Amino acid sequence: MKKIREFFSTLNLTMLLTVNLFFIVFMMLGLVSLMIWLGIDGGFFLDHGNLTVGGGLVFIYAVCILTAISMVLMIRKVFIVPIKEVMDAMKDLASGNFARRIEHEDAWRPKEIREFRDTFNRTAEQLEGTEILRKDFISNFSHEFKTPIVSISGFAELLMEEDLDEEERKEYLEIIHDESLRLADLSSRILDLSRLESQAILTDCKQFRLDEQIRQCALVSEQKWKEKGLVFDLSLKPVDYTGNEAMLKEVWLNIIDNAAKFSPDHESVSVTITDSEGDEIAVSFTDHGPGMDEETKAHIFDQFYQGDTSHKTKGNGLGLAMVRKIISLHEGRIEVDSSPGSGACFTVYLKKELNQTQK
Repeated sequence: MKKIREFFSTLNLTMLLTVNLFFIVFMMLGLVSLMIWLGIDGGFFLDHGNLTVGGGLVFIYAVCILTAISMVLMIRKVFIVPIKEVMDAMKDLASGNFARRIEHEDAWRPKEIREFRDTFNRTAEQLEGTEILRKDFISNFSHEFKTPIVSISGFAELLMEEDLDEEERKEYLEIIHDESLRLADLSSRILDLSRLESQAILTDCKQFRLDEQIRQCALVSEQKWKEKGLVFDLSLKPVDYTGNEAMLKEVWLNIIDNAAKFSPDHESVSVTITDSEGDEIAVSFTDHGPGMDEETKAHIFDQFYQGDTSHKTKGNGLGLAMVRKIISLHEGRIEVDSSPGSGACFTVYLKKELNQTQK
C-alpha cells in the first residue's frame, strides 16, 4: 500500500486523471462483461441484429476507451493546462518577476479559472507598482540625503583654506547651516511619515473650530507669503469639527506653504470652507501659480516626488505624502484641480462624523 501511495504521489495531474478515468472505465467494463457472461444483459447483444457477445464487448471497450480519452483531453484543456499556467506564473511572481501576467483565453476557461486569472493579474499589477515605488523611494531617499551631506562636506573643505576672506567664510558657513537644517528637517519628516504609515487608527480626537485653526495656520505662515507680497483671501465659514487637531494643523500648514511657494509675487491665494448639507466638509486652497500637468498630478502625493524638476524651490517631496495619509486617517480625501498655466486648487473633504472606532 505504501508503494502504491508513493507511485501515485509521483504522478502529475494529467497522468493521475488518466489513471483514475481508465480505472473507472475498466471497472465498468468488468461489470458489463460479468452481466453478459451471466446472461442478464436483457438480450441487447444477443437479440438485436447479428452482434455477438464478443463483438459487443469489443464495441463497448472501444466506446469506453474513446470516451475516457476524450474526457482526459477535455479536462486537460479546460482545467489542467490553465492550472499549470497559474502555477508557472506564481513561481515567476515568487521569484520577483512582477511583470508576469496570465494571458486571456476565455473560450475554454471555466468562470472560476477566469476569476482566479483576473485576481492574479491585479495582484501582480499591485506588486509591480509597489516595487516601482520602492525603487523610486530608495533612489529619491538616497538623492535627498546625499545632496546636503555632499554640500556640507564640500563647503567644510573650502573653509579649511587659509586664503578665504571673511565674507566668503561667512557665506560658506551660512550654506552649511542651511544644509544642516535641511537635513534635520528631512530626517524629522521621514520619521513623522514612517509613524503615520504605521498608524491605522486615529487617536487623540477632540472638537475644535476648524475655521479658526486654518486662520491661525495662515498667520503662522505670514512671513513666507508676505515676502512675496501675496494676499490671502479667507472665506471661512464657522465649523466645529472633531478630529486630531495637531495632525490637521500639519495638513493646512503644508498646503498653505505650497500655495505660497509656487504663487507668483503679488498674487492672491484663496481659502474657503464649504459646509454642505451632506456628510462632508470641503476646504479649498486656490493659487495662481504655474499649475500642473497630468503627469505631475498623478504623482504629486508620492513620497519624494517634486513637480519642480529644476529644484529651484525648496522642498523634499514628503509634505503632500504626509497630508494624504493624515486625511486618510480622518476618513477623508484630497483632490487637486490644475492645468499648466492656470494655478492649482487643492480641496480637502472631511467627514462631519468619524466612525466611533476612530475616536
